[in-house]
Amino acid sequence: MSSAEAAVSTPGGAYAGGHRPKVVVLSPWGRFGDVGEQEILERAGCDVVVTTARSDADVIAAVRDADAIIPTWGLSREVMASLERCRVIARSSIGMDTIYGVDIATEKGIVICNVPDVFVNEVADHTMALLLACVRHIVPLHNYVVDGGWSDPARQHPLGKVSHHVYGQTLGLVGFGNIGRAVAKRALAFDLNVIAYDPFTPKEVYREAGVTQATLGRILQDSDFVSLHVPLMESTHHLIGAPQFRLMKSSALLINTCRGPVVDEAALIDALASGQILGAGLDVTEIEPVEATNPLLTMGNVVITPHTASVSDLAGAERRRRPSHEVVAVLTGHRPRAVWNPDVLKRLNLK
Repeated sequence: MSSAEAAVSTPGGAYAGGHRPKVVVLSPWGRFGDVGEQEILERAGCDVVVTTARSDADVIAAVRDADAIIPTWGLSREVMASLERCRVIARSSIGMDTIYGVDIATEKGIVICNVPDVFVNEVADHTMALLLACVRHIVPLHNYVVDGGWSDPARQHPLGKVSHHVYGQTLGLVGFGNIGRAVAKRALAFDLNVIAYDPFTPKEVYREAGVTQATLGRILQDSDFVSLHVPLMESTHHLIGAPQFRLMKSSALLINTCRGPVVDEAALIDALASGQILGAGLDVTEIEPVEATNPLLTMGNVVITPHTASVSDLAGAERRRRPSHEVVAVLTGHRPRAVWNPDVLKRLNLK
């Protein structure tokens, strides 16, 4: 029996014998505690240690005896293997592609939590914003006005070929989880025809959302706009590459607000440069921050934002508080709201 399993099965759990659980916060966003996240932990009787440790050696030294970890960045398999008494790891993101050794955590009885519901609306709004910015040429038109082009009759208008309208067009969603469904709701209000591909979503969910279930091939062939909403994992790495771009319309736009490596960026650049597809709205890139030499930055048919789709005042505060709530839930013997490694629940007696 692992230390985590023993803690759950012992009366008093992590607090048995007057023990104050140790929670280690790794490289927090901003100052930890500004929105009440530290108070949540301390009110539950936890000792909180905040560290900026980033190397494996420093992180291992900081978390070896932790009862809980709240990491902003990733954790390696080496770090996961070193944990001696950890019961829960809670991260303030949807994607968990930088958390390695999930199998090790599950074997040790460590619950891993993410926040799949906190900024669904923000990402859905940003998806529509990128789509509209591409269709309505918002960025080049803004620059044209700011640079004095509007008042200079000698300047060429940047609108160029108007190739799209929104209403009546087809939006194809690759991934139909919480965010995909939120995007669909907004898209239907814009009078878009919405089709979606997600092999893990039941048929009735599509029907209830008023969305047509489709294969990935049909999504790529029939859509005027293709929007990506899948987690990054082995099966989705470079899910969209040269073969997929060959299926898309020459007038199609690609929108990506999930993870950069879901798209083969070299293939995307080729598709944009050759006219294989019309344009792209991206909140993520394969390497972040995007490199100054990246050709995407010089393309007039691309809109890029700096991985900020999830940002808002409301979501920003809640995403920082939620990991603390999840930590306290597990340490007190309760099931958290979101579990990334659900198989671990079979090993634990969480209420």
